[in-house]
Amino acid sequence: MQSVLWKSTFGKKYESLSNMTFRRMRMWLPGWFMAVTLVMSPQILLADFVPLNGAAVTSNIAEIRVSDDGVQVNLEVFVRDIPVFEALVPERWYKDETSTLPALAERIKDFAQNGLSIRGTDGVPLNVIANLVEPRTRIDRASPLAGQRDPVSGQVVPAPPNDKRVLYAELFYSFGDARPEQITITPPMDENGRLRASIGMIVYDRDVPVIDFRYLSDQETLNIDWSDPWYTSFENSTLKRHYRFPIQTFLYATPYEIRHEALVRVRDAAEIIGAPIAGRTLTAAERKEIETRLPSVLNERSPMTVEGEKVVPFFDRLSFMRIGQRGLNFLGDDVEILTDADFVGLIYSHPANGYAQEATVEWTAFPNRVTNVPGSATDAAGPFLTELTPQDTVLTWINHFKTYEPAVIAPVAFGKERTVDVPLLTIVLITFTIGAAAILSRRRSVPVAQRIGVVGILVVVTGVSTQFGWITVLNPVAGVPDDPAATRITGHLIENFHKGLQAKIPQRLDDALNVSISEESFQDVKQELTRALLVEMQGGGVGTIDGIRDLVVTNTAAASGGNGFMATVNWSATASGNHWGHPHQKNIRFSALMDVAPIDGSWKLTGMTVTTAQPET
Repeated sequence: MQSVLWKSTFGKKYESLSNMTFRRMRMWLPGWFMAVTLVMSPQILLADFVPLNGAAVTSNIAEIRVSDDGVQVNLEVFVRDIPVFEALVPERWYKDETSTLPALAERIKDFAQNGLSIRGTDGVPLNVIANLVEPRTRIDRASPLAGQRDPVSGQVVPAPPNDKRVLYAELFYSFGDARPEQITITPPMDENGRLRASIGMIVYDRDVPVIDFRYLSDQETLNIDWSDPWYTSFENSTLKRHYRFPIQTFLYATPYEIRHEALVRVRDAAEIIGAPIAGRTLTAAERKEIETRLPSVLNERSPMTVEGEKVVPFFDRLSFMRIGQRGLNFLGDDVEILTDADFVGLIYSHPANGYAQEATVEWTAFPNRVTNVPGSATDAAGPFLTELTPQDTVLTWINHFKTYEPAVIAPVAFGKERTVDVPLLTIVLITFTIGAAAILSRRRSVPVAQRIGVVGILVVVTGVSTQFGWITVLNPVAGVPDDPAATRITGHLIENFHKGLQAKIPQRLDDALNVSISEESFQDVKQELTRALLVEMQGGGVGTIDGIRDLVVTNTAAASGGNGFMATVNWSATASGNHWGHPHQKNIRFSALMDVAPIDGSWKLTGMTVTTAQPET
């Protein structure tokens, strides 16, 4: 029930109070924003999903973290909802009527019962301490697509309030002498049990996120697993996190490779290799042992077959990752690894020459408490989901495509910039007509009418021949291609390179690139292409580029020696790939200096320097 203490003492002074208090905040906001911007995180974001429920950007936000001795709540109260959380407002924020306010201790006690209340197993509210209350601007949790339609779901991505001012409070709810097995969280309610303010919450048990952002719209009970926070959960089954499985496995089939990926929680990875872990974070030695031993152990415990034959995929990479509010964050070498919360991601690859007909992975690693492992087999048609258990361990991909057309990598043929069309038949007929006319002019025995008729017919036939009978020959005086021709040539070469670089088999890669690179420059250009044009995706591996756009050619000039041309070329491309069960895309803008020459009947690259390859915003 609502307490009388919730009846606002602000009255008509509320608006002036909020304006006065937050006016100071606008003065220090620019400097604060710059400082935050300059502090770069060692974590690299891998955006896997866009939350569409709006809880992360609703008016009020509660970040709740369970620890060994209590519950820490970091609360952001929207400026217009301050009356709902009036018990937290410091007395110094009031100009008048402070004498009518209940004592701070009384207000906080009432807040623990009727405000944002957290109760233990016995139903008694936990004592709360307000360690910090101050004006701030809300943390920016908005998706880059906020206010726009999500391209996958079609829904409008929620956006936060335009007014960024919040009352920020750090609250600690103490467990006292005994840790409860469960806690119940209740938002502020009125006398009729109706919610007084919209609250979005995210909850952690120690280091582990229990849920993604969800609305706190009623009392919710959290069952705490003190032995392993990964298994702490709400009784309300709709309150759960996106990444709720400690192990997942993925099988990807492309025309270029069969790829096996695995996500394994650090604690479970250590158990798989039989390595004891001492604490909540990995020591340098423990991390090194996982990095060294896990790839080979997991490769042995998840054998792969292709076309019914056992193969040994090569190990590509290992990465440590952490669950973030928008997906997985890659962790740098200088970041502490959380035993209970963080993941190890592994990628194995087997090269392919076109689509196989079948591939399998047998998953046999089931640590303690892990009874099922979600698996997905994915190709161009999408993922096929399954659940692996100790009794059903095989993840299978079957090729259901009736036809497959490989990417075409064709030589860049000469165009008008290098050739000239010659009317060979017309030239022959003109020569014949002139010769015939000369001969007939000396044949007095032939009637004039017949001579004129024969020559006339030849002239008509010669005129008609201009419509066909042309041949294309090299232009011996061809100069530098004009801009349209240079655009066609360089665009075709670049598309060939992006297609060719998808090949995983070394000989296939060389064959694909040989079409477009001169023999003398092959190794140098190949090294530059693999350095600069392979787009590494957030989840590891190389993205697939199906085409280029916005190609612009400038500074076209004759190449040194006069054979061919050189130009500055800019283009954009979208790289796509599937990793860790999610599709990823990256837009890149490239810039390169290209040297192109006519060789063996086609245009080939003799030199290339990629000067920039920057993500597009």
